[in-house]
Amino acid sequence: MTPEDFLDWLSPVAKRVCKEFGLFSSVCIAQGALESGWGEAIIGKYNLFGRKWNGVGKYIEVSTQEYYDGEYHTIVAKFQDYDSLEEAVKDWCFLITEEPVYSPCLDVKDNLIQFVETLSPIYATDPHYADKIISTIRANDLTLYDD
Repeated sequence: MTPEDFLDWLSPVAKRVCKEFGLFSSVCIAQGALESGWGEAIIGKYNLFGRKWNGVGKYIEVSTQEYYDGEYHTIVAKFQDYDSLEEAVKDWCFLITEEPVYSPCLDVKDNLIQFVETLSPIYATDPHYADKIISTIRANDLTLYDD
């Protein structure tokens, strides 16, 4: 899938669903692009966010890298398995808006940069994750999807 194909596939769903939740579509799209390599490494058919299994519903076990103790480690983890792209985007929105650990993000949900900087260390183990999200948003004009 090319980046253009990926945007054509994800952006309409992200724009509609994220608007319902009051979240930035650009962040959703950028995370999906980063986590899935612009659609080349989607887990199952629709888990483009690298969303770990929450104990409910179907899951897929895959090898992944986690960053801890100052280095990357390869582990096998359970990931959510979705039936549709809309289900995956809604789950991303539910995660951000309903999981207590993400509540600091909601305090800054009107400021894109602060939102990403608050979200990143909670969502990912990569210490450069916020910079990667912001760079992806800027390089691809993803804020166009935030209206």
